[in-house]
Amino acid sequence: MYAVLHPPNFAAQVVAQQRPELRKRPVALIDGEPPADTVVAANKAARGLGVEVGMTRLQAATIPEVVTIRRVHEDEVAAQSILHTIACMFSPRIEYVEIHPGTYALDIDGMNGMFGDEMRLANKLRQRVMTEGFLANVAVAQNFDAALCLALGRTGVSVVPQGGEATALRDLPLHVLNLTAEQAETFKAWGIRTCGQLAALVETDLISRIGQTGKRLYSLARGAWPHLMFPVESNFEDSLVERMELDFPVELLEPLLFLLGRMTDTLLERAKAKARAIASLRVVLHLDGGKRHERIVRPALPLEDKLTLLKLLQLDLETHPPGAAILSLELHAHSAEPYRAQHGLFLPQAPEPGRLEVLLARLRKLLGEERVGSVELKDDHRPNAFRIVPFAPPPPKRSEQRNLAVATALRVCRPPQTIGVVFTGSVPARVFWDGQGYAVREIAGPWRVSGQWWNEANWCREEWDVRLATESAERVCRIAFDPRSRCWYVQGTYD
Repeated sequence: MYAVLHPPNFAAQVVAQQRPELRKRPVALIDGEPPADTVVAANKAARGLGVEVGMTRLQAATIPEVVTIRRVHEDEVAAQSILHTIACMFSPRIEYVEIHPGTYALDIDGMNGMFGDEMRLANKLRQRVMTEGFLANVAVAQNFDAALCLALGRTGVSVVPQGGEATALRDLPLHVLNLTAEQAETFKAWGIRTCGQLAALVETDLISRIGQTGKRLYSLARGAWPHLMFPVESNFEDSLVERMELDFPVELLEPLLFLLGRMTDTLLERAKAKARAIASLRVVLHLDGGKRHERIVRPALPLEDKLTLLKLLQLDLETHPPGAAILSLELHAHSAEPYRAQHGLFLPQAPEPGRLEVLLARLRKLLGEERVGSVELKDDHRPNAFRIVPFAPPPPKRSEQRNLAVATALRVCRPPQTIGVVFTGSVPARVFWDGQGYAVREIAGPWRVSGQWWNEANWCREEWDVRLATESAERVCRIAFDPRSRCWYVQGTYD
């Protein structure tokens, strides 16, 4: 069983979907290089005033009230992506009918459990397309080409019972069979106007007059031509793109966020339809003067909340504003599996991922990108060398058997604490720390370390492990001497 989705006059519908203010006005779509540009599509209001496909731009402009608009192929690609996504929601096997733009055929065998019978599925499919701003015809039949012809020739929803294809196609005009100009002239001369009249002919006589194509047209008119379906094998990630051309340049962030909110909502719905969440958003702003401003928002965990994603976009654009007026924008999303965590029955997740991401974005705006994130040790000989990387929660660890052995740990002092040292010969004998004097009972060292002598970030120091004692307490720590600053300090204490 096949369902065919066909948006009639697709190019004109794309204009109305992108610019809703033109829905009730006569519009002619122009394409080609001037002065040879011609009308390639026109809405119903424009055709009623006399606009025809093939007219030159000057001829269409002479008709009063007709609005001529240049064709934008990128808008049609974006609209086709929307219809493709909707078709994928109703069937895992779809085929794009290239000769009819925006038309998709769906294999709906086995989909009754999700959407109901064929009539309910067809109505739900049509309503879903209409919510995106398109009018579409939906036809369901056992034969692929019969469903396609019905979608091209009938308005609304058509469902053909099994074996009733010939009856359903009987009154349709012949143009639904995609005739060539020569075939159309031949049938017109014979007085054949409908599929029923063509199906009433004798097949052998038709083949003897127009060749083997007559067999195909005869079978198509009866709804009996076999078809081998070629399902579209596309990557779901390729559909997570939204584009928008602006009528006027935008300089303020508030109207830009309104547009980004609509685009984010659309992408999030597509991701949720596949049980996915948004792992990253890439904003591409095309600026006045030909420049391009690109920013990427990558939460630590995949998010399913539109408001949180939009807030992250706002804070990032406030931190890195575009340098000129915005002419068009693109929003690319990357999906991932939603984050799942097991918690106690009455214990909420702490901190909540969305609120944590917003907090980190606010801190980055105030302090700078290089001051907020997670600490990562650098592969460097310099002690305590680290860098700041974007925050990412560690993967969950499997429960492992605990090791009962407890290793000695050095608790590093940050910042290091300055101390005074008294020597006996060349060995520290007494340490003054926090206003108190300690006697050095045991000592090991020194260890001399240095590095990066070739640049200004060179470093060197001498380290000692000491056991300090007073009359009432003992402390084991590591002290160090910096020859450059002639300063002694406590690097850390041992547990």
